[in-house]
Amino acid sequence: MSEYEIILEEAYSKKLGMGPTAKKIFQEINNKPEAILNFKNIEFMSRSFAQEYVFQKHNCNTKITEVNMSESIKQLLYIVSEDFEKTCLR
Repeated sequence: MSEYEIILEEAYSKKLGMGPTAKKIFQEINNKPEAILNFKNIEFMSRSFAQEYVFQKHNCNTKITEVNMSESIKQLLYIVSEDFEKTCLR
């Protein structure tokens, strides 16, 4: 089983600002058994991107490994994930 890797900075931008970008990432990895999302050099992630990312990740069958994520991005995704679980999974 081979992993598919997306280096987000190269494929998209250092600044992940739009929700539709998250949707495009998950369309790209759809139907792949495993994917690595490499956050190396990502400087910014908007809340709208994070919300769409969490939603798409929850509805994705691909095993996702996230690497090189900054602490600020980890924290934002954690907050959004907590919100998602409280409001959308009840």
